[in-house]
Amino acid sequence: MTARLNPDLPLASPSAPVAATAPVTSADTQDYFTEVADDYRAWSAHYNMHFGYWRPGLNPLRREGMLGEMNRAVGRALQLPAAGPACVVDLGCGAGATARLLVGERPSLFAVTVTNVAVQNEIATRLDAQAGVADRLAHIEADYTRTGLPTAAADGAWAVESACYASGTAKADFIAEAARLLKPGARLVVVDGFLLRRRQGRLANWLHRLWADSWAVPTLAVRDDFTAALREHGFADVQVRSLRWRVAPSALHIPVLATRFTLAELWKARGRLTPWRRKHIVASYCSLALGMFWNEFDYCMVTAVREQP
Repeated sequence: MTARLNPDLPLASPSAPVAATAPVTSADTQDYFTEVADDYRAWSAHYNMHFGYWRPGLNPLRREGMLGEMNRAVGRALQLPAAGPACVVDLGCGAGATARLLVGERPSLFAVTVTNVAVQNEIATRLDAQAGVADRLAHIEADYTRTGLPTAAADGAWAVESACYASGTAKADFIAEAARLLKPGARLVVVDGFLLRRRQGRLANWLHRLWADSWAVPTLAVRDDFTAALREHGFADVQVRSLRWRVAPSALHIPVLATRFTLAELWKARGRLTPWRRKHIVASYCSLALGMFWNEFDYCMVTAVREQP
């Protein structure tokens, strides 16, 4: 079952959930990622399933370089000790690209990645072997709000464009599990899109629902709800940094890439794409459009430090 879109639905009240349509379920999300797994290769040969991070010195026309730099930005934000072994957790890893790059660049780093999509772990295992880091990566198939991993054992954790798949506008179930997993003093890094207020304008609300339905996302987090939930679950030093301009160069790759991909896949499939593959294409265009609503939406890096329980 997927959410039904209806632009005539009333706007959510301040006390009501942002999503006013039939809820997107975990099964929807699994079906989506299973069906479009190979399509992400068109965006990134290394299966980076997120936007890139541009900085001076990087060519904005070379997408893969910016995608890798986003992974490095996450690694820097974790502020891991300079020496000695460390173990980190990727909550909602996709095909493990962020963990693979960070482990590859730091020999003393070990990583556990969590996804509930089996095919993503199959892709990750193959790419780990090609990169020569399979001995320091473990991929588990689980719900990232109930991982089953040991309590207070991780030196850091992150979620890159995956926290949005948790429930509610605060993503409290995701935050609670991250708090359980992290050692006191360890950092959580979340990179994602955020709604800036609970009540959007009519067009922005409709576009958010179209985007969310097409990518099987229940709802984006509301930034203030999310940061409040972090504090409620024992995180301190909560910082929010807008990455709007850092990701813009990679986002501008979408129109040409999505159009070329659509035409090629329609040709190969003789005009017939499965529903989730069609939605995947729609969501790609929506991402760029949603980013134009500066007063309603932002793309941010949120960092927080786990306090003593």
